[in-house]
Amino acid sequence: METAVETNRKKKKRLSPVRLVIVIILLLIVLAILGFGGYTIVKMYRMRIGATATVPKPTVAPYAAPTPEPGVEVVATVDPDDLKVDIDDPLDPALINKDPIYVENAIDPDVINILVMGEDSSGDSSTGRSDVMMIVSYNRATNGIKAVSVLRDTWVYIPGRDTWNRVNTAYRYGGIGLAINTINSNFGLDIQFYMLTDFEKLVGIVEELGGLDLTLTANEIEYYNKMSENDVTIVPGDGGVCHLNGRQVLMHCRNRTLGNGDWSRTERQRAVMNAFYHRALAEKDAASLTSLMYRLMDYVETNLSPWQMISIATSVVFGARSGGMERASIPASGTWSYAYEGRMAVIHIDLEANKEWLLGYLYGN
Repeated sequence: METAVETNRKKKKRLSPVRLVIVIILLLIVLAILGFGGYTIVKMYRMRIGATATVPKPTVAPYAAPTPEPGVEVVATVDPDDLKVDIDDPLDPALINKDPIYVENAIDPDVINILVMGEDSSGDSSTGRSDVMMIVSYNRATNGIKAVSVLRDTWVYIPGRDTWNRVNTAYRYGGIGLAINTINSNFGLDIQFYMLTDFEKLVGIVEELGGLDLTLTANEIEYYNKMSENDVTIVPGDGGVCHLNGRQVLMHCRNRTLGNGDWSRTERQRAVMNAFYHRALAEKDAASLTSLMYRLMDYVETNLSPWQMISIATSVVFGARSGGMERASIPASGTWSYAYEGRMAVIHIDLEANKEWLLGYLYGN
């Protein structure tokens, strides 16, 4: 015979039909969320398919050797307009290879440096050029984020090739791995992660977001209206803020016709990165942020793991500091001169001065 306690236990275990339906519905919702989340994680892993591997740095020369000094004296009579012309000396096929990323010890475990690269394959080169090279630095301790453009014509030593060339040539010689190794070698950095897209995919990214709001000058508005099928949409009562579609944002990123050549172009590229940043900040919760990330995954290659991407994105968006993304470029002011290398107009720099400035800017010390 059942005791009163056993009878009460059985009653508690039984669910009424209404409560049973509610439990089933909640269970289905949880499974649906997990299913979407699982599919999102799988899709994130697909972004890593074909990603450049990270391996220990070789101990043999020339990586172990000190970076040599430039062998050519600076020529101060360069026409800055020459930097607007793409002139590439032929590359030695024997030097072209897909390099891995070499392991560097973290300078500060709270600071994560990511090289964001945009490839322009519109020219004759089958390998494309890295016409966007931007170090995006996230500080977990301060939750601050900084973006530093590396001017493409900066004359640097290409490690593993025993040659000097423009910094964006590293990508043509050895892909994303050599691009990262070159920046790390010349500027004493610890970049281990990257995000890579190309200019045509940039159009799709912007269209997925419904366009971007950017501050333009009157000359830029006139230029883009002349070059675009659609006029730039000017945001009423908001100064020079305009709403640009994908093609217009691409023109803005490529534009070195107006202003001071590549200096102005990289400034525009940083403004676009800042607009992406503020667009992400507009997401109100983790679900909408995850949905946004999900929509953009098809356009980017990265070696970040899904967990790293989710962690960084949620920390940046939901712990964002006021004032937006800090922005700068290298070479730093007063540390460079125009020069010719063969037919190419390039920028010679004081490597040690730029290394010191960059480390101080990224790490605050």
